[in-house]
This record gives sequence, structure tokens and C-alpha cells, in this order.
Amino acid sequence: MTILEALNWGQKQLRETAAEKRIMQANPMLDAQLLLAACLQKPTSFLFANGEEELLVNQINDYQRMIERRKRHEPIAHIQQYKEFFGRDFYVNRFVLTPRPETESIIEQALELITPNSTIIDVGTGSGAIAVTLAIHTQQPVIAIDIDLQALCIAKTNAQAHGVDHLLSFLHGSILDPYLQKNIHESGHGIIIANLPYLTPLQWELADPDVKEYEPKHALVGGIDGLELYDKLLQQIQNNRNHLPTNLDILLEIDPGQNKTIHSLIKEHFPQASIEILNDINRQPRIVKIKI
Repeated sequence: MTILEALNWGQKQLRETAAEKRIMQANPMLDAQLLLAACLQKPTSFLFANGEEELLVNQINDYQRMIERRKRHEPIAHIQQYKEFFGRDFYVNRFVLTPRPETESIIEQALELITPNSTIIDVGTGSGAIAVTLAIHTQQPVIAIDIDLQALCIAKTNAQAHGVDHLLSFLHGSILDPYLQKNIHESGHGIIIANLPYLTPLQWELADPDVKEYEPKHALVGGIDGLELYDKLLQQIQNNRNHLPTNLDILLEIDPGQNKTIHSLIKEHFPQASIEILNDINRQPRIVKIKI
């Protein structure tokens, strides 16, 4: 079997499975390309430049196993065991949310706000993609918090893989609790970045099988209106201003349909706050920028 024949076979398998299950397969050919490239440990450009090259038996077997996994809706990132985020690969599995391209917008905003003396806190770090990326670009300490120990282990793995584990402090607990328990009285500038669960239960029920069957529900669903954890975060900040940096910026990621609700929620806690809602790469309102 040649590379080109393998691509056509893989595409056909994925398309037929999608038709049988009456689901939408976004791009079977792209999936086939990504999986074969991962199998060969080559970039996708190699496939087209070497389409007539014969595959080895073990390569064919590995590729067929990958296609079978994808036919069961397993995400490409889980099969490859990594997801690209802000130009770097991050190890992921079913214990953490796979980083989304939309979240790269929060990195861009954070880098504009961070100063050389900023206290940087990533709440709900998951795979560590945000915390590790900020540490790489700033070469400054970052505090990464998560309630899930398995997620923290993966975040530590990613920090080590990218050579910034000496800059990361990993704290286990709910939202800001483990940081506040340290009883630190901060002055100067700080930034809190939070990509917390914000889907509603209905959105979860309507999610693609790739998400529902393979990504952790607790990392995606944020209560009845999706904003329960953001409400708790804002309440914690309000109740503990003396233990947080005096000059504080907050960046949140939301669902585009929550932009008006989150604005009202922030004003309930911080009536004088400056609030800006920014679009993501798809021009959807996604990033909430708060100054208090």
C-alpha cells in the first residue's frame, strides 16, 4: 500500500462510518492525513511529496489501528497524544480538556498586560497549555491551579517537556483556594487568567461524540447557566482583595452567548470594574478583560 492509497483508504473508512452513524464528519481526508503523518512521524507535506512511496507492514498496521480509533470518535489529539497550541505541542489525554485554537486569544491579551513584576495566576490550568506558554514567553514565574490531580500531573509533564518547570508552581485545589490559603499579601500588579468550565448542561448534551465520549465533563460544564465557577471566582476575589495584588487584571474565556450575562455578573461583584469583551480568531466574543 502506498501513501496515497493509504490516505484514500482512510478517508473512505471515516466517511462511510460517519454515513452509517448519521453524524457529520468534519473533514475525513484531513483526519486521514493527520493520522498517517503521525504514524510516519512526518509533516503532512511529506505525504504529498512522497505519495507513491510504499508503506512498511508495521506502518500500515499502526495506521489502520489509528483509523479504527478515529471511527469510534476518539479525538485526533488523543490518538496523536498531543495538541498544538500557540505554536507548540502539548501532551493531552482524556483527563484534560484539549486546548482549543480560540484560547490562543487569551495568551495574546495576557502577554500585553504582563509586566516584569507581575504575579501570574492560571486558574483551572488543565493541560497547562496557558501557564506553560506564558512562562515560555515571559520567563517569569507562573502559579498554576487545578482541582484535578491528574490534570496537574499532565501540566507538570508539559512544563518539563518545554523546559519551564522551574518557573511553574502547581497548586491543588478549587479555584483560588490553594493560593489564598498561603495568606500572601501581594502588592503591585497581578493577572488572573481563567479558562474555567462554561458550557451549560444542554450544550453538553448536544456536543459532538468526540467531546462527550472522550473529554472530561467536569472540565467543560459550569453549572446551569455555565457561569457558576466564574461567579465563585469573582466572589473569592471580592472577599480577598487584601490577599491579591493591588493592581489586578482578570482574563476569562466564555461562550459567545454569555457575553451579556458575564458583564452583568461582573458588575454585581465589582460595580466600578472596567470590562471589555474581545473577539477570538473566529470573530466571536470570547475573551473577557476586566480591570479592578
